[in-house]
Amino acid sequence: MKTFIRGILTTVLVFTFTLIPTVIYTEKTVNQDLVGGYAKEALTDQLSVALHQGTTDLTEEQIKEIEDKLQKDESIKKIADKIGDRIIKDISKENVEDINLEEDIRNLLVENKDILGEAVGQEITEETIDQAIEEVSKEQDLNEQYKEIIEKTRNELPAESKIMIDSYNNMTSNEFIIILSVISVVAIIIIALLKKPYYKWIVNIGIAGIISALFISLIGACMALILNLVIESMEATMTISATPMLIIAGIMLVVSILLLVINAVLDNNKGKTNAVS
Repeated sequence: MKTFIRGILTTVLVFTFTLIPTVIYTEKTVNQDLVGGYAKEALTDQLSVALHQGTTDLTEEQIKEIEDKLQKDESIKKIADKIGDRIIKDISKENVEDINLEEDIRNLLVENKDILGEAVGQEITEETIDQAIEEVSKEQDLNEQYKEIIEKTRNELPAESKIMIDSYNNMTSNEFIIILSVISVVAIIIIALLKKPYYKWIVNIGIAGIISALFISLIGACMALILNLVIESMEATMTISATPMLIIAGIMLVVSILLLVINAVLDNNKGKTNAVS
């Protein structure tokens, strides 16, 4: 009976060890790399337009240089990631909470005004930035535009897609990760209590880790392949990498093998001790 229970719990560990990194990778890939990537491109275009309207006429070379500098800026990535996280969550909500994109854009321009000033060949002051934001706001309210896009997307989504997004939001939540982690710890503790001698539980973890590493590698490679095919069909320039999942799988594999080696060493020492006694 104990062997059967340990087998069930080891299977649970395979499930949790595989699911935790997969969920984290999925959230980063979808929210930051996919949605955040599109948001980053849209923000960069919007910022270039704002500067163009707030300064004298810019040449195409200057606009391209501005876009390149903004694309490499960490501040815009943070804003894009925040928007990416919000888009997925807001689609599944009845009411979209207030968002202040104009303030985010202003802060971003202020932080980079010296660098952007070099690109346009003139000083960019906070007054210039405020004027640029005001000009853009006259043409379109960015906050309202965001809400309209979310509401339109939500209304046009079929019921099945809404269920999938709700499930995605639940599975990528911090609470779900915590639950999986707690299940893993409880399963390890029970295995340790059921197995003798005291160190034998590391064998179950090692076996679960090796199997999970194989699953993680396969899932990561398949997800990256499918998403890149989708992105290619949409004629986008970004690419999704399976490297994070492969690194996690590699670390998990090495740790698991080390645990099995430690078990073999402890068995060997225990055998020598019994032989001497």
